[in-house]
Amino acid sequence: MTYRGSREPGAVQVSESLLGDLRQVNFWFRCEGELVPGVAYLPTGATEPMPLVLIQHPGMSSKDEYFVSEVGQRWAKRGWVCAGLDAPLHGERQEHDPMALFRRPERYEEVRAQFAREVAMALDVLPGHLPIDTARVGYVGYSLGSMLGIAAVARSGRFRAAAFCLVGEGGLAGSVSGPDSDAAKLGSVAVRIVGKLNDELIPRERTEALYAALSGERDLQWLPGGHFEIGPDVIRLAEEWMRLKL
Repeated sequence: MTYRGSREPGAVQVSESLLGDLRQVNFWFRCEGELVPGVAYLPTGATEPMPLVLIQHPGMSSKDEYFVSEVGQRWAKRGWVCAGLDAPLHGERQEHDPMALFRRPERYEEVRAQFAREVAMALDVLPGHLPIDTARVGYVGYSLGSMLGIAAVARSGRFRAAAFCLVGEGGLAGSVSGPDSDAAKLGSVAVRIVGKLNDELIPRERTEALYAALSGERDLQWLPGGHFEIGPDVIRLAEEWMRLKL
């Protein structure tokens, strides 16, 4: 394992290890005083710029669990850099209290804005450490990862494609109406929405309202099952969209 980087504000710490034919790169950077942990996977020995897919975990999870770790390793073998961040209040964040996000709805916009700034900073710093083609950047989010990701992708302006899974308008995802709607600002992004027919948390009409608010290239896919059944079918549709659009 090798280490490089600085602990100074604004700098990036990097820890690398080998996983067979993949590199695992753990990284940390400071964004407005808070340390943001992340991980990336890419093929060993790769030097030519590759697409970046930012994968964001669902609520109560982290960058080190299945949706980022195992899926990211599998997708990296396609020739992608696959990365994920610990969302605010999750994983190795300074304050770990995942349920706090949902206990304080008055903070939803604050948290959306915070995560959007963190994603923007990740896109600033990662190309300096990893071989990333900055013109081919995608985002995949599951539940919480989508709720926060809509604003992050819309406000960044640097994503080519996004797959938002198990999400609808309102709540932590924000409203789709009004001048401050993030969904309305996704016109330059090819967006796939993946919904569950029996989602007990996100009513179908809210997913359809989010889809209707998209002004650019868009796609809506429905799968059987409930909100917490994020299985290979959901992952396959997200991977397919990244493969088609990056």
